[in-house]
Amino acid sequence: MTEKKKILAAIKGVPSLPSVVIKLRKYLNDPDVSFDELAKIIQVDPGLTANILQLANSAYFGWSKTIKSVTEAITRLGTNRVFQMVLCMSVAPLVRKPIRGYDTDAEGLWEHSIAVAICAEKMAETLGLKNMEEAFTAGLLHDMGKVVMGTFVEIDDEPIKEIMQSDGLSFNEAEQMVMGIDHAEVAGELLKNWNLPDSVVAAARWHHQPGRAEDEDQQLVDLIHVADVLCINVGWGMGADGLNYKLSEAASKRLGIGSGVAEDVILKTMMGMDELKDMFKPSTE
Repeated sequence: MTEKKKILAAIKGVPSLPSVVIKLRKYLNDPDVSFDELAKIIQVDPGLTANILQLANSAYFGWSKTIKSVTEAITRLGTNRVFQMVLCMSVAPLVRKPIRGYDTDAEGLWEHSIAVAICAEKMAETLGLKNMEEAFTAGLLHDMGKVVMGTFVEIDDEPIKEIMQSDGLSFNEAEQMVMGIDHAEVAGELLKNWNLPDSVVAAARWHHQPGRAEDEDQQLVDLIHVADVLCINVGWGMGADGLNYKLSEAASKRLGIGSGVAEDVILKTMMGMDELKDMFKPSTE
């Protein structure tokens, strides 16, 4: 079995999303869904309920009056935002651990994932982009391929690093040469297995190669690409693969990022990170 086939087979070993995430996703686009029914799905898990209320009352979401029930949280924040919170809490145990092949500690990939999620959302708001409800979700999940690839990359990290140095390639380009696949493609396959929207799958698959996205996915792919590079440059969760990644000027131009936008978005991301990073952090018990 080739290395690529082994990696693709390993995707099937990643736990599927919890049933509560799948149920919430199903109801997201149902205009007739009852908020009380959604609340019942969440309230089955007392820990999840407590986390939802804590997050709903955080300064990040800007509510001055205390939210006291899950139904009220859904009413005020909307089903998509509550889904994002539940998704964060569900993927945290997978992401919040050392990924040795990428030289990241237990917080590295988690910090980077949260940063890109916030950065993508704030950038979409700042630029006035429409229909970007998936920005946070796509940013959160764009690097999930590293969860699968970490062990394989650890074994082959020397050849990968040698190619990076000798040929001036980015980490994912060197991954592709040595292993026949890179973490972006693996992320796309994993998110496809999780039955997530095609646009979220595309954002993960092409976040290092935004020029290869389909037209209908282009804006979200560009958004995640730029957010990813900005967060790496700031130093949020940068591991061995943070070296040599370059911003696509074409992606930046397509989004309409002018002077001062990046600085404004980074500042907003820093504020969001202060508020959300530790809240989303799962229990270490």
